[in-house]
Amino acid sequence: MRNAPRTTIPLYTLPDVDSKAWVTSALAAVVMLPLLAFDLMFIGLSPMATDSCGPDHCSAALNHALLAAPIVWLVALALLITTWALPSRKRFREPRVITALLSAAAGLACLSILANLPTG
Repeated sequence: MRNAPRTTIPLYTLPDVDSKAWVTSALAAVVMLPLLAFDLMFIGLSPMATDSCGPDHCSAALNHALLAAPIVWLVALALLITTWALPSRKRFREPRVITALLSAAAGLACLSILANLPTG
């Protein structure tokens, strides 16, 4: 008995594939990569906020802010990576947009944490 020849359908012609899925991810990357670099620069400079009080005698609010900023930055980076990692299917269009917006919100939250550091 002979096997029937296999026919393959190119991926871009399948009805479930979202051909414009890359647009959301690309826009998120264009916005987020400079913002994340700017945030990372401030995260690197933020320990200087403890120069006046020393790391052991600073207020708890300042220490919490200095701890929260890198965590929020990592969340923003993880959400940006998730935006790219979601499959290019139409059913993932809304989650892709949501993760892109959440990554922007987390990046702005990190910037606001660093811009409003409490005094030592």
